[in-house]
Parts: sequence; C-alpha cells; structure tokens
Amino acid sequence: MSCRLMSFPVTRSAAIGMLHIPINTILSAPPTWRETLGLPAASTSDWKLFRRLRNVLNEVSKAKRSERDSKYLDEVRRLSFFSFLEQRMIDEAAIYQEHGVDSLMIENAAAPYFIREQQPSVIYWVMRELAARLRSSHPKTKIGIQVLAFSDDWAMDIACRCGLDFIRCESALFEGVRPEGRTPNAGNLTKLYMTRNMLMAQLGKDGSGPQIYVDLHKKHTAFMPGLDSLDVWLDNILFQKLEGVIISGRATGCPAEETDLQQARDAIEKFKESSAAAVGAAWAPPLIVGSGVSVENLVMCKRYADAVIVGSSLKKGGYWECALDAERVKLFAEAWHDC
Repeated sequence: MSCRLMSFPVTRSAAIGMLHIPINTILSAPPTWRETLGLPAASTSDWKLFRRLRNVLNEVSKAKRSERDSKYLDEVRRLSFFSFLEQRMIDEAAIYQEHGVDSLMIENAAAPYFIREQQPSVIYWVMRELAARLRSSHPKTKIGIQVLAFSDDWAMDIACRCGLDFIRCESALFEGVRPEGRTPNAGNLTKLYMTRNMLMAQLGKDGSGPQIYVDLHKKHTAFMPGLDSLDVWLDNILFQKLEGVIISGRATGCPAEETDLQQARDAIEKFKESSAAAVGAAWAPPLIVGSGVSVENLVMCKRYADAVIVGSSLKKGGYWECALDAERVKLFAEAWHDC
C-alpha cells in the first residue's frame, strides 16, 4: 500500500504573529483599565447600534445573508472606535511583515471574558469586518482567527466568508472549568467540520476551507482528574482527525513545557506511522506552540514545533494587552532566523 503525506497549510518552523483586537476591553473593562491601555470608549451612538445588531449564533450555517450582512457591516464601520481598531491592526501587521513574520492571527483579546452565547453580537461583526480588511490587505499571507470565549462557530463562519486559512479552536475536546464558566464541547469539532463543508459549498468557495487547530489542555482552565495528563488528549489526534495540535502553557504568556511538546511530537509521529499503515495516508497535523514563546525559548520550541503563535513577549512591557513593540519584534525575528 503506497503512502502519501497529507498536506497542511503550516510549514515547519513558521511564526504566527498575534494581532490582538481589544474590542472586549472597549466594551467591558473597567474605565480606568481601558484608559491606562490608551483605548477609546464606546460612544452613546455606539451603544444604540449594539442593540440593533442581531445575534448570529443560530445562523452561522446560513450562507446567503448578504443583504442584511452588508447593512450591519456598513454600520460597524461607522462605530466611533472602529477606525482605531482597524489602523492598529494594519500597523501591527506591517511591523510583523517588515521583520519576516509572514503568518498572522487575529483575536478579540481581553479579560475577563464573556460567557459563551452571551457575548455581544457586535464582537462577531467587528471581527468579521477586520478579518476581511486584513485578508484584502494581505492576499498571500496565511491568516487565522480565534474568537473568544469558545466562539469557534463564529470563527469558522468568519474564516469561510473572508477566505482565512485556519481557526484556533479552544473547546473541541474535553470539558473544563474556567472563571467565566464551563468550557463547552457537545460535539463541537464535528459541528465545525460539517459547518465548514457546508459553508464552503454554499458560498461557492474553492478548496477545503480553513483548517481547525485545536488547543489541548486549554490555558486558564481546570480539568477533572484523569485529564491532567496529556495522554488522553493525544490519544484523540487520529480518532478525532485533529488538523492541528496546539500546546500551551497554563496561562497567557506562560511558556509551554518541553516535556509536553516532546510528548505531543512523539504522539504525532506515532499516528503518522499507524495511519499510513492502516489507510495508506499519513495523518500528520502540525504541532503548534500556543503561548509563552520568546527569544529565550525559541531553540527549544523549534526543536519540536511546526509553528509558534507569538504575541505577549512582543508587546510593550511584555504584557499581552499592550500594543506591539516594533523593537521586540525585530529582536525576535533576528533570533528566529539565527536559531
């Protein structure tokens, strides 16, 4: 039986630069915290618009929403803070690309998070319009998206409509507990695969659609006894057909443990061999480091990972909610190419 290697859009040793979109902070952070970060406030007219924007959580499978969607997106562009978010995203994308970081990912960063299915629908519309803007500005760049918290269905909807390359999925496997509540599952990965197939067909898009990169041991999350070990998570790589495996530290900015990365790499290689023997196709999802990547641990990360998602260490002061620091990006890029 011949063996072929399944292809994935991330190549070995790729760096994915984070573009944090502080929409959550503008909406819900304490005013003094928002002001400290130099972020604008929502205006009175903004709050009126928020109430008019319809929640799309139950409509992600409906491909033909063009007339209503166009109206909402036009209104989103008139939000008082939208131009700030757009310009910051474009400027930071340019910094990354100037220094050779040519894969990007947007995320509606903030903490605390909204509970799933209770977040304001304006988050979906802002993230969708910014994703489209980033895609049009960087047509050849690999671009991904994550929508917090656990809004993987929103991320998939946006990625399919805007032609993005991947989503980061934080609730595909086992249920956990976070400060904002329980992490959902309920067949989420299966639903995402089906939604992707359906949307790509209904929208008339070419290709297989955005890949789904799945967090194992999602950060900021406590799991029941028995799930503390990575073993049970890694055993599901082939069974669940994971298209990307993300290993992170325990919290934002915390480095991943080398033992976890080595264990995940060994599991991927094992399933590559077993799938090739069973069906003649090697199932080899990329291994991605999802937090805590810095100049100090680059060599270790590149020893095991196909890609790294980098953000916090490149922000001003090394803090994830701050703006991108061009000098930190420069130093990171030099270290990346040297190691």
